[in-house]
Amino acid sequence: MIATLSLYALPGQLGNIFYFIVLPMLLIAGVGFVLQRRLHLNMQTLTWLNFYFVIPAMIYYAVVTSPVSAGEAIWAVVLALGLIVVMAIVTMIVAVVRGVPKDQRSALMMTTIFFNAGNYGLPLQDLAFRSAGNSALGMSFQSFVMITQNVVTFTLGILLVASGRKDRHWKDNLKHIVKFPPIYALAAGLLTVQIRNWIGPENSDAAAYWCSPAWVALLYIKDAFVAIAILTLGAQLATVKPVPHSYPVKLSVFLRLLVGPAIGLGLIYALGINGLLAQVLIISTSTPTAVNTMLLCLEFNNHPEFAARAVFYSTLLSPITITLVVFLAQCGVLSVFD
Repeated sequence: MIATLSLYALPGQLGNIFYFIVLPMLLIAGVGFVLQRRLHLNMQTLTWLNFYFVIPAMIYYAVVTSPVSAGEAIWAVVLALGLIVVMAIVTMIVAVVRGVPKDQRSALMMTTIFFNAGNYGLPLQDLAFRSAGNSALGMSFQSFVMITQNVVTFTLGILLVASGRKDRHWKDNLKHIVKFPPIYALAAGLLTVQIRNWIGPENSDAAAYWCSPAWVALLYIKDAFVAIAILTLGAQLATVKPVPHSYPVKLSVFLRLLVGPAIGLGLIYALGINGLLAQVLIISTSTPTAVNTMLLCLEFNNHPEFAARAVFYSTLLSPITITLVVFLAQCGVLSVFD
């Protein structure tokens, strides 16, 4: 059983999360910020580098390497989908009540329903469960959440972010989506898994041997995802200029870091999920806005400055809320986490 955390340990836990997870990301973003100010990087080129190079590799790798088991994955997938639906409804209601301009609502929704399940969520689960020897299982559960987020982000998420462009016809948006490389990376990954199941383990090993040069190249590209994505985030932040209207950044951060985990907890109770899986899922819901959100808003020119700020500030403030959520998940206060 996972050791109970004490209130006295909270400052140390906060320090560990910030130092080992958040600070490296902030350092990379800082490099991107400085490079943009000094060298005036081409943001369109950086965006293409993300969407045509590293993101497809990351998606393909995630699909073909995750232990796809219906028995272990179904509740993680159901909760991840349920959280997206409920958060979307709550965000839209709050946006209407608070008077958020219509052209900003799709960007606001992108920043609240899509969270950083990969390059933040996976190491976070490792940190949270390493001392109890459950980090591998925790990251396995988290991988299902990450894949679900990726699938929705690069399908329905594209439609959502494209809908915010009022100056483009829907046919233009559809053409943009059809040409979008991550969709084909996802399809290729699913096809690879299916072929692997068809030909069996022995033939799969033989195929893997002959494909090893391509696989090694894919691993190198995939490993560049975090650095390039966060470098792009930092560079985008450096281009943010004062605007005549204010963006609902505080509202976005509040919904993502506080309302998100609360909804996740409610869904965990409603679905009857418990034990380690419940702990992993509630921690997953507390992660900040996904970097992919900023990249999509940049690619489709849907208020990228707002998305960049939402990613930056939610990441900067997340150690505080994540520490509290980890404590709640592991201390045994709620019976569902026992």
